Amino acid sequence: MSCQMYFYGSASRCDFEDGPCGWDELTLGDGFDWVRGSSPQVPPEYYAVILLFTGHFMFIWKNSSSLYPRAVLRGPWFQQSASGCTLSFWHYNSGISVGGADMYLRIKDVKNDTIIWRSLYDKGPRWNHVVVQLGRITRPFSILLVKFSLGIFDGVSALDDLTFNNCSMPPAVEVCPSNTHFHCVHTRACVELLRLCDLVDDCGDGSDEEGCSSDLQCNFEHGLGSWRQEQSGGDVFDWSLIQGPTPTFNTGPLKDHTLGTSYGHYLYIESSLPQVFQDTAVLLGPALQPTHRRRAAPSGKPCAFRFHFHMFGAEVFRLAVYLRTTTTGRGHMLWVRYGNQGNLWHRKTLYLNSARPFQILIEGTVGDDFNGDIAIDDLAFLHCVPYEGELLPSANTTAPVVTTAAPTVQPHPCPEGQFVCESYKECVPLSTVCDFRKDCTDGSDETNCVKERCDFEGQDSCGWHTADLSLVSPHAFHWSVDQGENIHDGEQYERPVFDHTLGTAQGWYMYADSSNGGYGHTADLLTPVISSTGPRCTLGFWYHMSGFTVGALQVLLKFGNVTHEVWSQLGTHGNKWRRGEVFLGLAKNFQVVFRCSPPVPSNAPCTTEEYSCSNGHCIPTDNLCDFIDHCGDGSDEDTFVCKGFNGHCSFEFDLCSWRQSSRDNFDWLIKEGRTSATGSGPSSDHTLRDTSGHYLYLEGSFPQAAGDVAQLEGPLFSHRSKLCKMRFYVHMSGEDIGALTVSIVSEGQTFLQMNLTGDQGNYWQLREVPLSSARDFQVMFVGEVGRNPKADICMDDITFSPGSLRSLQESPYTCAPGSLPCENGRCFTVGQRCDFTDDCGDGSDEQECGTSCSFENGRCGWKSSLADSSDWSLGPGSFQKMRPPYDHTLQNEHGHFVFLEATPVGLKGDKAHIRSSMWKESSAVCKLSFWYYISHKASGTIRLLIETENYLMEMWNKTGNQGNFWNYVEIPLRKLRNFEVIFEGIRSMDLSGGAALDDIEYIDCAPISCPAVTDFVCHSGHCIESHLVCDHKPDCADGSDETDCDHIAALPGSCSFNMELDQWEQSCQLSQDTDDDFDWAISHCSHTPGTGPQADHTPGGGGNFLYIHSAIQREGDVATVTTRATYPASIGLCGLRFWFYMHGSDRMGTLKVYTVGASGTPLLMWATAGNHGAQWNYVNIILSNPTPFRVTFQGEVGGDVWTDIAVDDISFTEECVVGGPVTPQPMTCAADQFQCAYSFQCVPESWRCDGELDCGDRSDEEDCAPLLPGTLPPQGRCPVGYFQCSNDVCLPSLLRCDMVPDCGAVSSGELVCEGVSACIPFHQRCDHSADCKPFHSDESSCHGNGTLLALFVVSHIFHHMHDFYSDSNTLSCHLVSADLTTARMSFASPHCQPEQRLAGHFQVRLLCL
Repeated sequence: MSCQMYFYGSASRCDFEDGPCGWDELTLGDGFDWVRGSSPQVPPEYYAVILLFTGHFMFIWKNSSSLYPRAVLRGPWFQQSASGCTLSFWHYNSGISVGGADMYLRIKDVKNDTIIWRSLYDKGPRWNHVVVQLGRITRPFSILLVKFSLGIFDGVSALDDLTFNNCSMPPAVEVCPSNTHFHCVHTRACVELLRLCDLVDDCGDGSDEEGCSSDLQCNFEHGLGSWRQEQSGGDVFDWSLIQGPTPTFNTGPLKDHTLGTSYGHYLYIESSLPQVFQDTAVLLGPALQPTHRRRAAPSGKPCAFRFHFHMFGAEVFRLAVYLRTTTTGRGHMLWVRYGNQGNLWHRKTLYLNSARPFQILIEGTVGDDFNGDIAIDDLAFLHCVPYEGELLPSANTTAPVVTTAAPTVQPHPCPEGQFVCESYKECVPLSTVCDFRKDCTDGSDETNCVKERCDFEGQDSCGWHTADLSLVSPHAFHWSVDQGENIHDGEQYERPVFDHTLGTAQGWYMYADSSNGGYGHTADLLTPVISSTGPRCTLGFWYHMSGFTVGALQVLLKFGNVTHEVWSQLGTHGNKWRRGEVFLGLAKNFQVVFRCSPPVPSNAPCTTEEYSCSNGHCIPTDNLCDFIDHCGDGSDEDTFVCKGFNGHCSFEFDLCSWRQSSRDNFDWLIKEGRTSATGSGPSSDHTLRDTSGHYLYLEGSFPQAAGDVAQLEGPLFSHRSKLCKMRFYVHMSGEDIGALTVSIVSEGQTFLQMNLTGDQGNYWQLREVPLSSARDFQVMFVGEVGRNPKADICMDDITFSPGSLRSLQESPYTCAPGSLPCENGRCFTVGQRCDFTDDCGDGSDEQECGTSCSFENGRCGWKSSLADSSDWSLGPGSFQKMRPPYDHTLQNEHGHFVFLEATPVGLKGDKAHIRSSMWKESSAVCKLSFWYYISHKASGTIRLLIETENYLMEMWNKTGNQGNFWNYVEIPLRKLRNFEVIFEGIRSMDLSGGAALDDIEYIDCAPISCPAVTDFVCHSGHCIESHLVCDHKPDCADGSDETDCDHIAALPGSCSFNMELDQWEQSCQLSQDTDDDFDWAISHCSHTPGTGPQADHTPGGGGNFLYIHSAIQREGDVATVTTRATYPASIGLCGLRFWFYMHGSDRMGTLKVYTVGASGTPLLMWATAGNHGAQWNYVNIILSNPTPFRVTFQGEVGGDVWTDIAVDDISFTEECVVGGPVTPQPMTCAADQFQCAYSFQCVPESWRCDGELDCGDRSDEEDCAPLLPGTLPPQGRCPVGYFQCSNDVCLPSLLRCDMVPDCGAVSSGELVCEGVSACIPFHQRCDHSADCKPFHSDESSCHGNGTLLALFVVSHIFHHMHDFYSDSNTLSCHLVSADLTTARMSFASPHCQPEQRLAGHFQVRLLCL
């Protein structure tokens, strides 16, 4: 007889560490068994995959060749389980042919077992967590785990950490709280009142289920009871009654909820055919008496509905519960669930409230595939009363006119024009109703008004209301109060899972679903009329806008029939809550309106005035590249798409191409979060809409005075700019705020374009300024301080239209064109600058790049950001000021470093940046090392950032007290191309600072292998980017990139124009535009002296080029030529290369390149204007378009006859044709070879860790242990006084040979004080405070007189070291030097031969272990 077990406490667990816990193999000895073991006992071929898991577990041991093996693991017998009982365990099932497993519930004296869990096939080399619901089991039971294989078993199947949770029955107690619990009759346990009459025996004696009405309960064991199927045409199909699993695998329950076995019944909807997506099945409950809000039930307790539901499957859609008071229609939705809820039965309780007889409906809706079964079981009402009358009146019948007596009007003494309070004989003026102040004693004047605060909890709309839903189409766009727990799978990315108030899925919020709205539809949420507000009244709210289909959210103020906007946001803002705020101020008799509108539907084709987003949506071209994600997928803000836009700035890092003026009183500042002037400035920036975003602002408080101005100057634009306009966002709020003007500055003259004065509203406003000038021009913003020092002027997100062309910048060259002078008189090319290689011979080509720097002779090219409100300062150490007392290089107070300066106006969160120039590329082993100092006094945060054209990445950060000493950091940069290095300092407190940097060093950064997989390797071994190959310009020194180019020349659109004059359009696959002003032509020379090329680009001339002949055209005429071939959609991949010639007068026209998508909308990729000199100029650009596109070249005639424009040698990269990267197949090394980590190179495995650098990236010698015990790893990368570990970690030499391994994980380095048994932290060494008494050894070897005492202490230790040597005279020591951390000693053995003699440094420390 097997023993029966009981559950004690909340969990019963078996980890198999001390035995099998009563779990055993049922058929032991058949060659396929569950056995207890550990990792070394699994089959050898699978030992490695499970080796990481220590301890014991049950696993399958196979010693049989049976084709269909079966093993049964049987658990102990348990007496019973509680309703919340679950079994959790970890399961491992991985291998070539590992089969599956079934778990069964075996109940005593029940014939068949019930399957409760199933797993098939390989689940990967990992442990998988499983939770199985057992529920209330009233009879003795056991668990069986059956392992089977569908063929030869080859793999590992294991089981561990079985835990029964919440399985014990409630204990007996003397007394239960009568208002919340029921005292069980026989077991004397306490059960919640809501558990009464719910078809589950929670007491264990059945007393909680006694005296219950069968009309109010249904477990479907004997049919539908008082429930019935919808038969009046309100659904498509019926619910089905079933036992055991549903017919479709991987959806629906395996057992019912009532009995928890395959014998129990439940209802489910079958999602397979003939049902289709969104077909519904409706179940109707019994009619119930009204609740009347006063709890009409005899018990006086609220009417509640309890039910269990199961929603498991990949395509589960929706289950909803409705309350209706008519015989047709759905009525009011009480509750809804969407999507997969897991393979569990869930319990739900709904409280019911109705003033009329009512009925509950349960509606199941089919998903879009067959894995969408939904089940319900154990439906029970509590404290509800059946309705015995006739059927509920129909919603569709016309009610007869009934004459009723008029209600008796309570007489009152209030005169006309006054409000009658509910309190008798009390009157207040109508103007005081809904003014957020309770003027009636009972507050009834504010009863039907909007509440001052509303969190929507409890589904309370707080007076906010929408249009009458009976007048709105069911597919309209409307507001409703809902919870996060009601969203379906996938919708969590479109509306919040958690509310803002509670931060939980049970919290309520108001939301509008735009997916049902059509174009032009709006949904308004509005207040009743507010009679008046105070002068400081502000509306604050949190909003959430997420999803590709999100539209616009506006806040409007409605005065009668006049409505105006005071706040708006458009498009997705990410899956997070954001703060919004609107200043209302003094106002009378108005309503506040939240208006939502969905975006333009994406099924209509985009027009030529619209941009086609990657997701198919269409947006106006004016919304391109304006720092707002209008598309919803970011494709309108992609960096490659926006390359044709000039002068844009969001001020997130710096001023971009804008500059502070030197002719004003003070500067504009960059700010994040709120301004210091509370109530006037914005709560966040406009770009990111949160407190981490930055914007530009004018500080109006002291030391500024009224009338002071700050000027901001933009980049220089060409007078050839067409349809040029600037857009920006401005925030100007507060009385006497001052003014903001926008002007055009050209050749010293200023032309006013816009003037904003006074309060413009407490929100970000979009402003647009058209720009044009007969000469090249700049835009200038001038902010003027007003009389109110607390009113700030703010700007953000300045953008220019694509027609805005930058003016040419002339650079004086002393070397040949394209070259720069070295300090030693030599020249270097622009491409040789900032490439980690000394091409000049004196380092001058690298010295201003932000190079390795000790800061003893300046900043080495590290530049401060003009955007910062504080700077990194260069200076020496100081004991009095907030900075390190000494530098790292010289280790004294005269050495220099850069530090975050503490200033009287410095505020917490202020940032300072120093950045390098743009480095061309780095090697695979490139590292950046530096020393930093952050202490309690010299405080702050330091971050290391890497910025490329397309991303900003954090590489390292450190904050908080790191001790009163310099700390060393070494960061691998690896392969990078076109990148900048940025150090960011952040002030941690007001008026604080001092965090410092010193001795920045680039290590092995000169390129030694190709940074990118796609790079072309020249015959000389050098690398160039793939888009430079076959572009008619040799980039390899040996010219190998311009050989074998026939495949590039054959690509559609590529052309050298060396053909007959009438054949170029057909040969080059180019077409003239029929809607332009004139045509392009080809020629071998210019026809107008003084403009155009005299020969084509091909060396030696003799060929043709494409050109526009300006002499016979009018100024502004355009000629357009377009590729006939359509290239596949791509972003940032397709390369276009060509040469152009623009030389003549200073009235030269423009040349532009567009991509043109399917809608015909041109997307500017590149443009230039002006005189580029008498030479062919090279262009290499990346083309992008989210739709298939063609490429257009557009030339515009200048202001006279000397403005010819020529183009030659057009070529495209292979990526343009395939629409994706063309990547060489990576090299595969043989089994006996080592694959170099960062370059495509194989070397013999025997060359690994042999002390020789064989890989170009040196990876064959990385992470190598010393060759012989006692052999020092290579030294040389660490500073003096440091030991270099094998993994290149640098440790203070003090830590070597101290019997504590520090290379793996650096020791804390605590020191033992000699006179006492106490330890002090390492950061208290050399901090100018003696902590170790009486010898002061923590300060003894730091500087000055401490050296002699350190020698005494160390010599005393050496006096006792003769025990380690046969002759104590073989060891001689002398003090060579002392540094700030330890005394360094040298030693030598006279018994060694000269070539064997070991000389070096060692240090001694005492450690607290």
